Order: sequence, then structure tokens, then C-alpha cells
Amino acid sequence: MRQNVEFAVAQAAKVLSDPIRLKILMLLKEGRQEVYQAPVCSAFAHAICPEDLKLGLGDISSSKLSYHLKELKDEGFIQECREGKRIYYLLKPDRLKRLIELLLGFY
Repeated sequence: MRQNVEFAVAQAAKVLSDPIRLKILMLLKEGRQEVYQAPVCSAFAHAICPEDLKLGLGDISSSKLSYHLKELKDEGFIQECREGKRIYYLLKPDRLKRLIELLLGFY
């Protein structure tokens, strides 16, 4: 069991070790801003589409952003919401809470 906890913590730490991913999480935590161009997501008004994330991140290619979003999504830190052709992303705070609990129990 402990080995599974160690693996889970190490995997999460690996995903969170990239400054771009941390910035994405911070932008998603802040939520949608008035300067964003995409229409508001009807299911989650605070969700953000990739094009608007690019505004907050600065000089990043679409493929690089897509890669980082996939890493965060695969590890369960964010979720996506699809509306037609548009994809929006939002933070999953429960995942961060579980990681903190794991770390507290681990140490």
C-alpha cells in the first residue's frame, strides 16, 4: 500500500514540477477574465478555453499547450467541458486536496 502512495505522490509531483503547468493551474484557479475572447461556457462560467489560456501564458504554441493540458488532465488536476467544437478547462480542487492529504499522511 505504501508503495502505491509513494508512486501516486511521485507521479503528481512530476506533473506539477513544470512551471507552465503550475501557471495553467493558477489561471484556471483565477477563472475566466473579462479580457478573454471565447464565449462563456454555459455549463461552467469560470471555465477557460485554450485560446484564452494562451493569452495568460504568453508565447506558447498550441501543441505545447495541448501537451501540458493533457498531462494535467490525465493526472486528474483539471477537467474538460465540451460545447460544440469548443473545449473549456477547469480546475478540479478535490484532486489537489487529495494530494495534500496524501502528503500529510505520507510524512
